[in-house]
Amino acid sequence: MPKNQREVTLTEYQIGKTTYLVCASPSDRATDSLDRKIRKLIKKDMEQSKIFDKQ
Repeated sequence: MPKNQREVTLTEYQIGKTTYLVCASPSDRATDSLDRKIRKLIKKDMEQSKIFDKQ
């Protein structure tokens, strides 16, 4: 693999009736672990869903 390309990992998470497809590639500057990042993304999605449910 060329130096400027990164390996991408695709992971599927199912929570209730919602399926999340997560594409991940390593970063030299990353400070969060993969678990922490996924939790933050799911939390953000849930917060946005609450906003749309109220409308």
